Amino acid sequence: MKHPTSTFLSLPAPGERTLCSLQKKVRLVALRELLTVSAIGLGRRANAGMNQIQRALQRVARKDAAALLDVVGMPDVQAPLLVMASGIRSPKEILPSLVPNLLVALRTVEIDEALLWEHPFDRVVVEGLGEITIDGGAKAILLDPSGVGIERVSGERFDLFPFEVKGLAGVNLSNPSFALGSASLKLALSLVDTNPLSMEEAHPDKVGNAISLGGKSPGSWVSALEEALNLISLALPDWYAELQHTTQRILPVGFEPEMHLSASYREAPGIVYMTLHPDPLTMAEALIHETQHGKLNLLTWLDPVLDNAYTAWTASPVRPDLRPVMGVLLAVHAFVPVSAFHSALAAQNHPISRSQKFQDRRIAVLAGNANGLDIVQAKAKPTAIGARLIRELRLLHDHLAEGQDVGSAGTSLMPPG
Repeated sequence: MKHPTSTFLSLPAPGERTLCSLQKKVRLVALRELLTVSAIGLGRRANAGMNQIQRALQRVARKDAAALLDVVGMPDVQAPLLVMASGIRSPKEILPSLVPNLLVALRTVEIDEALLWEHPFDRVVVEGLGEITIDGGAKAILLDPSGVGIERVSGERFDLFPFEVKGLAGVNLSNPSFALGSASLKLALSLVDTNPLSMEEAHPDKVGNAISLGGKSPGSWVSALEEALNLISLALPDWYAELQHTTQRILPVGFEPEMHLSASYREAPGIVYMTLHPDPLTMAEALIHETQHGKLNLLTWLDPVLDNAYTAWTASPVRPDLRPVMGVLLAVHAFVPVSAFHSALAAQNHPISRSQKFQDRRIAVLAGNANGLDIVQAKAKPTAIGARLIRELRLLHDHLAEGQDVGSAGTSLMPPG
């Protein structure tokens, strides 16, 4: 079988920039929220500080929009902004932790004035460095051309850059990140999570996504993820290259030797939650699965995809709860590229593809995709772009299923996994 052809929002063509464009547009949604949000609920000083920050950022947007969008796209900035944009959390709940992280991130942007935020906080996240916690808390943070300064509740002041907090009593750096894959990906395993929704879980077998290495070392996690990424790079090189526009941070949520659980959020593009599993194929599938969710989640900020996304429901033997038709589409959209991954490994006669376990899994995923697509095509009312998405998924699935004994897997309403 030939290598699978490119498919909209699933298998990119070499050099394709669809995801780059989607990413930019969603960052613009987040930027609009940042430039219009009110901090009046946090008091006079915080509101005045927010107004000043917004005026300064409007000037930056006119001079260097790309640099500003890069800041807005950082996980610790974008996720809280999109949570507010979605209406799930109020500015009063989000801004106290968001603004310190924003001001630290803005140190890379040319701002020729001092920006002061006066509201209590006790931690700040520095991209690529980690989380700085402040015992007793802080009451203000100042960004100016010389750097970032913090005033503690005690009245003591210190500068964040150059980074020299090691000698400061009660100021601690923790939770480093670990680079993954090729440098161009800018992907990391991180122990820092600022997603306000991380403990809200849709899967019935999981309770939130608390950060946990599951008793394993960071090195074990990095090794397992690198092995998974190497498999993906071998099988789907263009999909692997596109990771730089889809996934920035992998967050560990425990160790599961018998099953794998993962999660992603529409409001947190670029963040994937994963449990550690001893099988590299399972880890690679999970990363493909959740990254695909991220692609479709990005699209839904710009187009509803299905007009009856959450009003048409179906039963599922794979999960005990009913699934909206959008849930079925999310599953199929995640698992058709998993099938492409299986197909490419088999075409290369990769050692991992030679076992009966691999073949059984390959057929089970194909069968689930066939049934999931049948449900979507029977029940979904797609928009124009949704119709294109479904049509191309069907074409890719039919290509991948050609010559495979899909009927031997029995039936399943949803792809397994």
